[in-house]
Amino acid sequence: MSVLRLSAILVAVVLVAGVSPGVGAPAQEIVFTSNQFTPVEEQEWARGTLLRRFTEESGIGVRFITEPEGPYVDRVLAEARAGRGTIDVTGTLHGIFPVFVAENAIRDMAALQRQLDARGDRTFYRDLRDVSRIGNIQAFIPWMQATYLIAARREAMRYFPSGRNPMRMTYDDLLEWGDNIRQATGQRRLGFPVGPRGLYGRFLHGYAYPSFTGSQVKGFKSAEAVEMWRYLRRLWGVTHPSSFVWEFMHEPLLTGEAWVGWDHTARLIPALRQRPGDFVVLPSPAGPKGRSFLSVVVGLAIPRVAPNPDAGARLIEYLTRPATQVATLQGVAFFPVSPEAARAVPTGGLRVMADGVSAQAGAPDARTALLPVGLGARTGEFVPIYVDTFRLIAIEGRDIPQTLATQARRLEDLYRATNAPCPPPDPPMRPCRPD
Repeated sequence: MSVLRLSAILVAVVLVAGVSPGVGAPAQEIVFTSNQFTPVEEQEWARGTLLRRFTEESGIGVRFITEPEGPYVDRVLAEARAGRGTIDVTGTLHGIFPVFVAENAIRDMAALQRQLDARGDRTFYRDLRDVSRIGNIQAFIPWMQATYLIAARREAMRYFPSGRNPMRMTYDDLLEWGDNIRQATGQRRLGFPVGPRGLYGRFLHGYAYPSFTGSQVKGFKSAEAVEMWRYLRRLWGVTHPSSFVWEFMHEPLLTGEAWVGWDHTARLIPALRQRPGDFVVLPSPAGPKGRSFLSVVVGLAIPRVAPNPDAGARLIEYLTRPATQVATLQGVAFFPVSPEAARAVPTGGLRVMADGVSAQAGAPDARTALLPVGLGARTGEFVPIYVDTFRLIAIEGRDIPQTLATQARRLEDLYRATNAPCPPPDPPMRPCRPD
């Protein structure tokens, strides 16, 4: 047999076995499940880049299973109830972990958190660590995050209130900024995504409400909420009227219709990727109760019945390294959970955005709000209550206390029917209800 033919046979054997030339089959394999990275492109990146590097370094293979939320949760819970498992690491949204904790399906991650802290090469944003504590345990190690921020064209910065720090912006600063631009240009250039598929409702319940009242639900009709709505009426007076049709703020920011815009990071990134030198990214404003922001937090945990918990802990250590966090940002646009990683992001649009995410998460007055959980099939009714309230008060000019009282009854009915808990930063109570 010729050398060439022998080589061809060896390559064929390697390909059939699914192992790349030069990389031996791992001596050990662990199972990593998640409901993240479900698009095909993200799955390919996770298996071919993210987890392959871990295998090359550790000699531990990773079988990655990603699936929609229902089957994903069922798999973790079924193994916990059976008392025997195949899953070594699992990664999902913060809102899923209360279910795992209630079913005693995952381990307390506090010991692993201490080991990671002792390495000295990474820290985790305080608020993200705080929300990882559920019940009496640390339910997960923070892994990735997404959030909402303000992006501004550089020409807008000359109109920022004199003597004020944009990185410590307050809601009063934002109002004065928009008014300064209006007076200088004759046009309203502050923009929000109020269109049908826009996310303005997230601004109302996750940013404005907790910043002014300290809560998303409990203070819905409070005296602080009345003041907040008076403020929002004034803010709307300096907001671009086309906000009613805008859904993705990168578009009006690129065309220059909007000079300052608030939106989800994924909906701002296209502008930053195209013209990173033309924009700055700023933390969301602070109100009387702090600088509240919504964080879409994704965490990692080890199931209680995991067959290889030590190998699972090694994978979590790898996934939370600053270098791996940067690679994750570049691969799938989820942002780091540690300031060391944020500082390591290369220059360009992602760096501009990462600086804004880091400044917001690391602000001394940061107050993390989380998406509502436990509303089940009626989840879609939550945001419209806030958007309808905005329309009635800010657009139609309805009486604020009367409108809040009426809308609060809708909110209370929703929570009573679903027996859902309050979303942070509200105090934990079930069912949640406005005071």
